[in-house]
Amino acid sequence: MIRGNYESDAGKRKEMSHKELGTIPHMTFAEYSERLKHCFTMKRENGILEARLHTNGDSLQWGAPAHQALHYFFDWAGRDPDNEVIILGGTGKDFMKGIGRVDTDGKWLPATEFNSAPAEAWKMYEYQYYDGTNDIEGQVFDVEVPTIGVWNGAAFHTDLVLFSDITLCTEDAWTTEMHFRVNMVPGDGIQIAWRELMGRKRYAYAELTGEIITARKALALGMVNEICPDTEACYTRAREIAELIMRTGTRVTRRITTQQLRKAWKEDIANELRNAFATEMFVTATEHSPHEVNYWHWAHEEAELVKAAEKKGKVIRPRLNGGQAEDEIK
Repeated sequence: MIRGNYESDAGKRKEMSHKELGTIPHMTFAEYSERLKHCFTMKRENGILEARLHTNGDSLQWGAPAHQALHYFFDWAGRDPDNEVIILGGTGKDFMKGIGRVDTDGKWLPATEFNSAPAEAWKMYEYQYYDGTNDIEGQVFDVEVPTIGVWNGAAFHTDLVLFSDITLCTEDAWTTEMHFRVNMVPGDGIQIAWRELMGRKRYAYAELTGEIITARKALALGMVNEICPDTEACYTRAREIAELIMRTGTRVTRRITTQQLRKAWKEDIANELRNAFATEMFVTATEHSPHEVNYWHWAHEEAELVKAAEKKGKVIRPRLNGGQAEDEIK
């Protein structure tokens, strides 16, 4: 409980005239929310920006549109002085539906921009390395206000919510680290998030085995802060926390505190991301990773078994044929 006569300081900062200073005005919320509406649904109240990733109003299909839109979002929203806290999450039942795109008739189409065949290997820089490195750096470096991630349901690029300062998830949230399982090297930043949050030994196990991480396990491992019943409950709680943040520290204190909180992330990302991502792209090109979408569908089946076993106090360990509930040895 906040005690005392605290109130939000949103909108109270006085900005000098750009005309007087000779500076360039920031892109307005109205402009970037419109330009990014194909991937984001945005609203802002009292300095709290809520941005929900989507594809046609439903769970996100991962591909070039979102890969590009994310670093534009972090750039434009991060520069907007009227944003004081940013909430980023998904839409619908799941954070991510799969890899590919949906046409105007709702038909799924493959993400040809991620093709690693020799004749098309140049796409890996344009649509993976460039966008991917700028996504991570944009989120952690360019956004200078507190951030809250909302992880709803199934997700594979969980770095998008785990790199937030605070992360909430739904009761049915789950993930698996797919890189190794689809014959890719994990180097696009998710390895930094998972390793530093869950610990090196646990991360190595999760990466090499494709272990399903449920909401309860993520909480126990320190990957998330709170579990909420469903997507809307997550966003409601995120706005409550954002309001709490707005009513305690002042604008400058919030922003400088955020930089201190992210110091370790910034060091890890600066030290590792671009070289590791290049390694991922090298192996993807030489080993021709198929970006196998079927694994994500198979993972859904495994996740349901794991969640069912978890409710009975049992575990399902990664095995060749999977699906066998076992007693957990503590």
